Amino acid sequence: MESIDISRLEEAVVLFYRSTSQEQAITHEWLTNAQTSTQAWQFSWQLMELGKSQEVQFFGAVTLHSKLMKYWHEVPRENHEELKQKIFEKIIQFANGPKLVLNRLCIALSAYILHMLEEWPTAIEDVISTFQNQQIPNVNKEMQLWIMLEVLLAIPEELQAIFTSVRRATMRAEVGKRFPLVMDTSVAYLNTQIDREWDSECFSNMTKAVKCVGGWVRNIGYSIENCQNITTILLKIINKCYWPCVQDTEGDGCMSADENELAETCLKTLISLIVQPDCHAFPKTAFVLIKMCLDSLSNITKMEWKRDNNNEDIVLNIYLLFVSFMERHSQLLLSGITSLDPELSTLYSRLVHELLQCTDKPGIYPVEESCSSMGLGFWYLLQDEVFAMHNYDERMKCWEYIKPLYAHVTNILVRKSEQPDDNSIDKWSSDDLESFRCYRQDISDTFMYCYDVLHEDILDILASILNETIAEVQANPTHWTKLEACIFSFQSVAEHFAGDESKQLPKLMRVLSEIPYDKMNEKLLGTALETVGSYCQWLKDNPAYIPPAIQLLVRGLNSNMSAQATLGLKELCCDCQLQMKPFAEPLLKACHDTLTSGQMKNSDCVRLMYSVGKLMSLLPAAKIPSYLDIIVGPCFEELQTICQQENKTPATRIRTIFRLNMISTLFASLNTDLDDDDQIEDLENVQPVLMVMQKTMPIFQKIAELWVEELDVLETACSALQHAIVNLKHGFRPMLQDLCCFIVAIFQTRCCAPTLEISKTAIIIFYKDEGCKALMQQLLVELVVHSFKLFDSTPDDGFSNIADTIEMFYACLMQIIKKIPLALDNEAIAFDRLIYYALKAMTLPENGPIRTSVQFLSHFVQQSRNFPAMTQAVLNAGEEIIRTAVLCVACVTPRQQVEKFADIFLSINKKYPAELVSWLRSVMQLPNFPSLLVDETEKSKFVSLILREKVNKRLVQKHLCDFAIKARGLTDRLQ
Repeated sequence: MESIDISRLEEAVVLFYRSTSQEQAITHEWLTNAQTSTQAWQFSWQLMELGKSQEVQFFGAVTLHSKLMKYWHEVPRENHEELKQKIFEKIIQFANGPKLVLNRLCIALSAYILHMLEEWPTAIEDVISTFQNQQIPNVNKEMQLWIMLEVLLAIPEELQAIFTSVRRATMRAEVGKRFPLVMDTSVAYLNTQIDREWDSECFSNMTKAVKCVGGWVRNIGYSIENCQNITTILLKIINKCYWPCVQDTEGDGCMSADENELAETCLKTLISLIVQPDCHAFPKTAFVLIKMCLDSLSNITKMEWKRDNNNEDIVLNIYLLFVSFMERHSQLLLSGITSLDPELSTLYSRLVHELLQCTDKPGIYPVEESCSSMGLGFWYLLQDEVFAMHNYDERMKCWEYIKPLYAHVTNILVRKSEQPDDNSIDKWSSDDLESFRCYRQDISDTFMYCYDVLHEDILDILASILNETIAEVQANPTHWTKLEACIFSFQSVAEHFAGDESKQLPKLMRVLSEIPYDKMNEKLLGTALETVGSYCQWLKDNPAYIPPAIQLLVRGLNSNMSAQATLGLKELCCDCQLQMKPFAEPLLKACHDTLTSGQMKNSDCVRLMYSVGKLMSLLPAAKIPSYLDIIVGPCFEELQTICQQENKTPATRIRTIFRLNMISTLFASLNTDLDDDDQIEDLENVQPVLMVMQKTMPIFQKIAELWVEELDVLETACSALQHAIVNLKHGFRPMLQDLCCFIVAIFQTRCCAPTLEISKTAIIIFYKDEGCKALMQQLLVELVVHSFKLFDSTPDDGFSNIADTIEMFYACLMQIIKKIPLALDNEAIAFDRLIYYALKAMTLPENGPIRTSVQFLSHFVQQSRNFPAMTQAVLNAGEEIIRTAVLCVACVTPRQQVEKFADIFLSINKKYPAELVSWLRSVMQLPNFPSLLVDETEKSKFVSLILREKVNKRLVQKHLCDFAIKARGLTDRLQ
């Protein structure tokens, strides 16, 4: 990089921090390059001189830290001591602020200490001694403690990210030797503060000390057996933060921000202590620590068990701690059910009670309380642990023990799933409503866990609640929320109940059909409609309840809940199609009335067409054309009008897509051959979709001509035709010539993913049909030729702009060569170019082209030995395939995609083993290939490992990942 002018640098920094995001983007790259240059070691100090702006000083400190993190190798050994002195000088200089700069300098010192552990083994001890004993002149005691804690806090965090030649595991072990000293230092400081009155500086340093303990525990580890003392101190701090403000009769009973932050930090650190990886090896200590926490904190949760409480944050974190106990020590705590030890049994019961109270927190989530969601995951964990027990007797005992508990939870969940009533909903923000929607989904999942324990008994519990809610609603129709929640609960467990349930579900269906929805909130109708859809499998075996279900769904079509009604009707028509035959015509009339009313959203109209197709399929053949004219005719008439007028506006584009989506959905569901076995064709029965296609194919041609530049329109049109082909399969044969003309017409103007996909579908279905083979061969050639035209006209740096087309192109060819490899054995297809562009696709940053091009090449290689021209293409390009694949693995491809290249090496090793030896060794002999970071020994080892594996894909993936890590210089960071 050219010499950096310090004035220009300062201007760029100020511009970066004080400008718009667009200007920041322009400046960012230049500043980043400046930071990585060797000159940064000099200008970082200049930027931190007195009198500079805070932004400039901060950038200087950030630059110093960045250099220490990533470029330590640039510092000569003889300069190490000088660098240390300069860092200390700057820390003293900024001891009185700004803290933003001071913080970054402390972190920089932490990085320096980590690099110097071998050369300066007493670094951590010296830092503690220097600041703890107040050896820095003109800096007050609290600030010296602040600096010391900031440095100690940063050490384990820097350890995770620092670039160093020392193995990370070795460095972690060295740092770990100092943990007892760090723990003693933090504990000693916290102990001195327990009985004092706390000011803001004290809060700040105590919070840092607690964070320091938590950070070292998480990143370094500390035996749980040594944690009793720190646990005692943390619990004392939490209680001192909480109780004085609650018991202050003159105050508002609300903890201050400082108290909240300190208490929350203590609770998070307790979690880190309790859930360490090896803590299960010390069950007695874990028991003691959990009991200590329960004894100390349960009075707080009891005090705050109310809606709209003042100190929700601390309760939330306490419950998080209790949930963490259960998750990490589930085996220990579950043994409390079967254990003869009364203390263990009591501990288990107390902890479960706390989590039950957490789930049952008064108020509506998330507006009146925010804790109850925390407990939901526990109910999955508990039943999962019980049913995973190996000992049958213990498992059955635990199951019987938790049944009443889950019955109680079921009752709680019904209450907690109640929606806000009509009076309070106006106070809810959109974020609150979205949080509640997600919360209800979590409750729905938890009902499933309750079913796993209770089985059919859950319906008895819900039925009992249903009786109560019906009585309440009859007395007061405005109290609808509990009834809606109860119906929602039935819906949540629907998938578990088949047609043999005859006790509670008939009652539910009667209730759903008898509710006076017009007197209640429309959300009740919406939930009822969803519930009917959920029980379609039950309705299939109990068809007597289908008519009232249909009446309810039709009612919903003409309401604001039409989305739920169309979903329910779709499920009913799908699961109970044959049972719907007696009701097909009245239902079609109702659907037609709804579609013509103009009241439904476009998405609901599209969904309703699925039901229309299923219902039309049940009609006698003679009646179908008239219904097609009535219901589907308007779609084509509008499309015809738009095409004739050539009216290309945003509004007509939206209408075109809407109408095509309706047609596409109909084509997916309309099929009169309900017993289609794909083998027998009824020549007398002309499928309605084919009749529609024969009349309307010219409209599709006109749509393609008019909207050829609008990819979303083409995609929708192709989707409609795709559904027609998949639905009719070989019955589509009469329209095949027209389809090919439609596809080629689009190809001649533009090659795009939708036309590639529909071409692939047609080729796979019809290629083996002798009467269609020549046409499909021609279509395949057109597909390849027009794709090549697009690729040829794309500049080298522009392939990412057509990544979706490349992805689809190779996805289609992969399917074709996999299912009908003979189709590709065509001299009109240039195999060398197929391979060339596949290799180009492999080097793109987008995941899609990488995946499909690798899959295509792998299948191409596997099939190539059966076809001489393909064999020659692989032999000609083999070394380049290997070179590109190795380069992608080593440095080009995103790391998460590296494993995919295993398929290429395996397929070549299977079909061209001798050639692979030559190609791989030739490629790896290139100097500095594929990376400067792998030497000849490592390359030779990689070659041997790859050549050895012809079958084991998992091992090849491992070898590729290991090589990628080494070649990218990431080995140290991953240890």
